[in-house]
Amino acid sequence: MQNILNENYSGFEEEDYFLIKNQEALNTFYGKINRTRKPGLVPPEVDFSQNMLLVWCGDSKTSNFVDLEINEGTDSLVVHKLKSKTKKQNNLIVSPFSVFKLPLSVKSLKIQQ
Repeated sequence: MQNILNENYSGFEEEDYFLIKNQEALNTFYGKINRTRKPGLVPPEVDFSQNMLLVWCGDSKTSNFVDLEINEGTDSLVVHKLKSKTKKQNNLIVSPFSVFKLPLSVKSLKIQQ
């Protein structure tokens, strides 16, 4: 798993995790986070025939980025939320998000806190 982006504002009000497995879903996500950005962020180039993206969005009380560990089970990808490496004490940061690239899988996603 490779972290490809950490940003300070996603526009999401509650913590959420989701997988992006196609360009349309990626464009939809970037459309939401770019609603209040001028200029907006450019979506990364991803070969969705070999990779997928895992997105974590923090809630409005989160002030630091997430550090995730992923383990592959027999029928699912198990995501463990670890203590963050990057701490921000700035009160202006609201709902940060991180995007991770990982190999394509048909397995479901399970979150363990």
